[in-house]
Amino acid sequence: MGEDRLEEIAAVVDALVAGESAKTLTVEGDGALARIAGGLNALTKRRLGGPEDQALFARGPVVVFRWRNAEGWPVEFVSENVEALTGHPVEEFRSGRLPYASLVHAEDMPRVGQEVADNAASAEWFEHEPYRIHHADGRILWVYDYTVVLRDDEGNATHFYGYIMDITDRVARDELIRQQEAMIDNLGAPILQVWRGVLAVPLIGLLNNERASQVTDALLARVSETQARTAILDLTGVDVIDTSTAHHLGRMIRAVGLLGCECVISGMSASVAQIVVGLEIDFRDFRIFRTLAAALSDVLDDGKKRR
Repeated sequence: MGEDRLEEIAAVVDALVAGESAKTLTVEGDGALARIAGGLNALTKRRLGGPEDQALFARGPVVVFRWRNAEGWPVEFVSENVEALTGHPVEEFRSGRLPYASLVHAEDMPRVGQEVADNAASAEWFEHEPYRIHHADGRILWVYDYTVVLRDDEGNATHFYGYIMDITDRVARDELIRQQEAMIDNLGAPILQVWRGVLAVPLIGLLNNERASQVTDALLARVSETQARTAILDLTGVDVIDTSTAHHLGRMIRAVGLLGCECVISGMSASVAQIVVGLEIDFRDFRIFRTLAAALSDVLDDGKKRR
């Protein structure tokens, strides 16, 4: 009876060491074996991969891995939801037939491998830069990877314990935003001659240093070229204005004014007006109109009066 009991306890210990699920031992009496069994049961419940954790990761977006620090990063443990993310069943990983490295995109593998090597030397944990993996159906997925380094008594990295999650949609959104921002930056601000001696400059988004400099240089060149007497800076496409944007607007207006061209502002929404007041920016010296049409009408009336 005692020998069978020791075999049960040894099987649980082997499972815990291997990172596998372990059965719950029956606690009988209050002797040493009973205390050991009770301690192992408590450890099984607390460890990642116990019944509660398996239920947590059975359906969620986070997949937990335990990799061996060896060629190809063989998988010793993976949560049940790995098939939902990768298309590969759990058994393919746990059997050793599918090392984790075989999923990583060939173009990303050198970087991912270098990040592992660099952090295995001394780090306790690390985050990979997002990288791509292959889904079983041929799709390419972007994943976030957070990893803890497990070491032996001599400090050598023996395993990596971490989780990955699919961030493909987030990467696609970030890329779309980046492309839109690049398009706006490349566009700068079109400078339109809407009437003889009158230019209109539709502004979109925030004015950073580089973009403000480009717009100012282009506007100064057009004012010199056309001998414009008025430039309308239209803020209809500006939803938010901050101190930096307001500062750049002021510099632009003063620079154009040195060429004898008056700048007027149009399209300032109520929300932008409130922000301007909150920032305590003084626009009292400038003519401001609610719409581009109103500004153009007033400017043209001024032109008629001058004639």
